[in-house]
Amino acid sequence: MTKVKIELLQDELAGLQLAAGHLQYSTERCRDLIGQEGLPPEQLERLESLTSRFARLADLLIQRVFRLVDEVELTGGGSLLDRIYRAEKRGWANAAELITIRELRNLIAHEYAAEKMIEIYTAVAALSPVLLATVPRVIAYANITLRKYAR
Repeated sequence: MTKVKIELLQDELAGLQLAAGHLQYSTERCRDLIGQEGLPPEQLERLESLTSRFARLADLLIQRVFRLVDEVELTGGGSLLDRIYRAEKRGWANAAELITIRELRNLIAHEYAAEKMIEIYTAVAALSPVLLATVPRVIAYANITLRKYAR
């Protein structure tokens, strides 16, 4: 593995940890808002921040870090589903949950109907713990991988 890939993975892991901290913060701030209708703009803004941070963490994890670990281990290539199934084999998370997280991320990015937002906020609140629990597993695995290849 090249030094460039090692540095890139280290940078992505730092960003992953930071993004997870932001999502955790938003999750705690929005806990009492989930499922409510007719919220004032300040509270809607908190929920929008929550969904944005959820989508950002999901992208960073699945699109960037999963791919980078695959490249470092020379198992790259294949589809998004291939990356997700390799993540499950590595013990990071359940593939079905990761697929649901990815689908929710896509819905967040493309949903403009206000009447669906309560469902989206509820789904984000339900899946955020799964997403957040995946992060330390990925970081631990990636750090072991980095130590192995950094010699």
